[in-house]
Amino acid sequence: MSDGILAGLQRRALLPDADYLMNHVVNRVPLAEVRMRAYRHLGVSFDDLDSAVIALGVEVWNGRGISLGARSAISQRCYVDARGGVRIDADVSISREACILTATHVPDSPDFAATVQPVRICSHAWVASRATVLPGVTVGEGAVVAAGALIARDVEPYTVVGGVPAKVIGSRPQPMSYSLDWRPNWH
Repeated sequence: MSDGILAGLQRRALLPDADYLMNHVVNRVPLAEVRMRAYRHLGVSFDDLDSAVIALGVEVWNGRGISLGARSAISQRCYVDARGGVRIDADVSISREACILTATHVPDSPDFAATVQPVRICSHAWVASRATVLPGVTVGEGAVVAAGALIARDVEPYTVVGGVPAKVIGSRPQPMSYSLDWRPNWH
């Protein structure tokens, strides 16, 4: 089916929009290969479709705004708001229940105006469980965001940050040379 036909069906409410399909159908498909092909069909961009993975239960807003590098993984029950664009480079690990946000409201705006900014997570970075990355942030190459951290500012390459708000708590050796190899068939 062409995109024009799909769009027409969606306009007439005969087919749900892409966000609905990603969050209520595709993210429940148990076979990773089938799930990644469905995500690609709905607009997610993959550098290497056969090595990157978005795990079961990931909630996505605006899949067309996601670009996922080779051998990168977004783990179960993460939330990715890609309205402003999210670029995840190669060999990045996003752990369970992490939250990546690209949109927010301006707190002092009398009309509750919204703002949208992209997020980038560079190669060999690790965003640990339940960490939150706020709009406009770049997580540098090889950096680690500790579990539960709140990232409101850019994270320098090869640093380890943690806390709320996040502060530098350590560093990693450089350069990192590993390649992630995590793509189970049923996950």
